[in-house]
Amino acid sequence: MSVWRSPLFLSGFLIIVTLFFGSIIYSHFVPNEKQPVMQIRFDEQKQPVDSAPIAPFKEMPFGTDRFGVSMLHKVIDGAKYTLGFAFLVAFARLFFGTILGLILSQLPKPVLRISSKLFESFYYAPATVVAYLLIYPVLQIFTWSVPKEQQTIFSLLILILIAVPTVMVTVANETSKFLENEFISSVKVLGGGRIHKLRKHVLPYLKPRLSILYSQQLIATLLLAAHLGILQVFIGGTDFITLDPLENNTVPVAMINEWSSMIGANYYQIRGDRWIVFAPLAGFAITILALNFMVEAMKRQYLAKGAYTKRTRRVRKTKTPVQVKKLYQEQFDRIMKTGTDN
Repeated sequence: MSVWRSPLFLSGFLIIVTLFFGSIIYSHFVPNEKQPVMQIRFDEQKQPVDSAPIAPFKEMPFGTDRFGVSMLHKVIDGAKYTLGFAFLVAFARLFFGTILGLILSQLPKPVLRISSKLFESFYYAPATVVAYLLIYPVLQIFTWSVPKEQQTIFSLLILILIAVPTVMVTVANETSKFLENEFISSVKVLGGGRIHKLRKHVLPYLKPRLSILYSQQLIATLLLAAHLGILQVFIGGTDFITLDPLENNTVPVAMINEWSSMIGANYYQIRGDRWIVFAPLAGFAITILALNFMVEAMKRQYLAKGAYTKRTRRVRKTKTPVQVKKLYQEQFDRIMKTGTDN
């Protein structure tokens, strides 16, 4: 059975597609210039009874932030940025990691063993701390000297490079184990080169595993972005707004409605107006839950049932058996005596 027929996979896939393309369509019809804003809430007598941030289910479903902007609008608008960044980073991690892993698997075994031990240390390195130490100076300290576009590109490059070694080691180990099969030796004897083995045998074997690895990298990217957002490292760029000039009360704000940036910019309000943080956090939770559905369905299909080793084989055409002529007793006796049926 194909993984596309799995209800678990389809439910997760539809959630991701709906969030991403729904955000693009929504932003086309409701740009930021038309975003719902409510800074003051009035009663029936037109008397002010509440001011921003306004709690949920009071005129607006998810409430507003401290500037009166609807949180529902910000979450829907930010889905395309968050998921788009995650799609791009996870794909780049998998692409470069797979290429380097295939190259690493072709090296001599002592070199492969030493390299694997060396790069396996990245499994235990705290990715959040490493990314924070590399990205924070560019986005917070030297933000005045680095254009916003370069800040975003630099952040994406760090998020990509930080996970390439682990993907490379995973692909190299899987490939080296697969190349130890007996039929690979037969392919080599028959004249199959390294490129032939990788293209015809290794890549079909790795394809389902790479699908699982891609979904796992999506989850890891989203979690890393959420952690960096809490540390006020905003992937889409950082700006500063002075709320009170007399007290020099300056707070960082995100340049775009990206979910992790929304959490980090409003994290200090979690004790009071917590819905401002819970709205983008719910977006993260739904997305990661949908991706986990897809990963679990692919594991059941490819790993538990062994579908990743299944190969299409040509059905051998069996020759039609020759119909034997039925002999009567008289003909049999004649043949035994004369050697002919005549």
